[in-house]
Amino acid sequence: MRIRYACPLIFAAFLAPAVIGCGGASDTLDRKEVTGTITLNGQPLNDGRIQFTPLREDAGTIASGEIKNGKYLIPVSVGPVPGGYKVMVFSSGPAPPPVVEQMPGDAPPQPPAPELIPPQYNATTTLNAEVKSSGPNTFDFDLKK
Repeated sequence: MRIRYACPLIFAAFLAPAVIGCGGASDTLDRKEVTGTITLNGQPLNDGRIQFTPLREDAGTIASGEIKNGKYLIPVSVGPVPGGYKVMVFSSGPAPPPVVEQMPGDAPPQPPAPELIPPQYNATTTLNAEVKSSGPNTFDFDLKK
């Protein structure tokens, strides 16, 4: 008879931590929303990605977002914390046509789509931004080829 009453209690004891642990609590970082526009040779960048990487390894968090029609928004939920950042912008050209099945000895598959943004704006970026604790954090970048 006691086992009948003990089983639900034992089950609840193991289930409660699992349910409580799945609450989706956010971190406690002082994240900020970041917005802006990206142009390439004076024209809005059709699509791509922007990434904010802390200037110092021990400060800040990496944050990135999508660029659409020249605009980007990194929401506060995944935004960077206040501090200095290097900024990288990426955008690929059109995807190459699909590779037809190859036979052994055929040429290797086509390379991936080319990066449209010059390396001084991504791999060897010269772009920087200072995310502030208060006020809007809007950063516009006019890239040149």
